[in-house]
Amino acid sequence: MIDFNAFFSLVDFGVIIQSLGWLFLGAITLIEKFAPKDKKPWTAILTFIGKILTREFAESQKALMDKVEALSLKVEKVAESVEETRAIAARVRILSFGDELLEGRLHSKDTFDQALLDIDNYERYCKSHENFKNHITEETVAFIQEKYRERLRNNAFTR
Repeated sequence: MIDFNAFFSLVDFGVIIQSLGWLFLGAITLIEKFAPKDKKPWTAILTFIGKILTREFAESQKALMDKVEALSLKVEKVAESVEETRAIAARVRILSFGDELLEGRLHSKDTFDQALLDIDNYERYCKSHENFKNHITEETVAFIQEKYRERLRNNAFTR
């Protein structure tokens, strides 16, 4: 019968494990040398290890990209809201300027030019946003343009 205690005291398991490791490395290197180009074991092992090491990074990168996309959508909504607010402000200025003209107030050419810029910007916004209500200023715009042409012909602007 074999005395296992005596056997294990004679065997150094560290040397055995180290030898098996070297044999495994040698076998993989030998296979690598003769394996087809697309079937290299070191490439497969390193790819597998790389995927394990980068999995957490890839997941965090995907989460970050999802957050950036959500934030981008929010920024677009805010930009649309700001653009609509600017159009409404231009509409208010147009209507107010028209009221001032109806009251007989005189304005400088620069003030008329600014009102005409507001009209251009407002109408451009209305054309690109069909759901936006733009019928509100049509008569006022025609009136402002008529008064502008009249004062331009008569040189009747304030200084």
